[in-house]
Amino acid sequence: YDTLIFLGVSFIFGEIAYHCGIPPLVGQIIAGFLLGPPLADYVPFPQAMVLLGDLGLILLLVEAGVELDVALVKEAGIRPLLIAFTGSIIPFGIGLGITLAQGDQSIKSAIASGACFSPTSLGVAANALSGGKALNTPVGQLIVASAVIDDMIGLIILSMLEVLVLDNPPLVSYFIPIISGVGWLVL
Repeated sequence: YDTLIFLGVSFIFGEIAYHCGIPPLVGQIIAGFLLGPPLADYVPFPQAMVLLGDLGLILLLVEAGVELDVALVKEAGIRPLLIAFTGSIIPFGIGLGITLAQGDQSIKSAIASGACFSPTSLGVAANALSGGKALNTPVGQLIVASAVIDDMIGLIILSMLEVLVLDNPPLVSYFIPIISGVGWLVL
């Protein structure tokens, strides 16, 4: 019954948020915060909940991909690329700079800190836009296209972190994440 209570409370908070005129995801996030480890620590079967969350995120990304209007994205031109670059690289630079300003951190630690500042979530953006009935608007498509590129930049940064923790990686290891990320984005 604990699982039903947990999911029921999350659903109810989502409905309350919807009736207040905000996306249901906001209410569900609040419910997760209240029921999760920071406060109530009432999460039955945590590994199962993480698995369900991952499956839900995958389905959310599939839904966003199905609803993506390619014509509107093409109409946006270079704007999604500029927005994604600004939304990824500037926060990455801020995190990198803050860590390096402390003085006693290695460059690997600074890059890891910068990577923590840079990611966004296409799943969250698509859910919020869908809940607000704005996904199929030109602005919604611009946000989704930017989030796709932003997620790709975040994945490239995280892949680079994997290379940086290796002892003496070959030079080609630094370029594989960039080439594969850009390749997937072009496809």
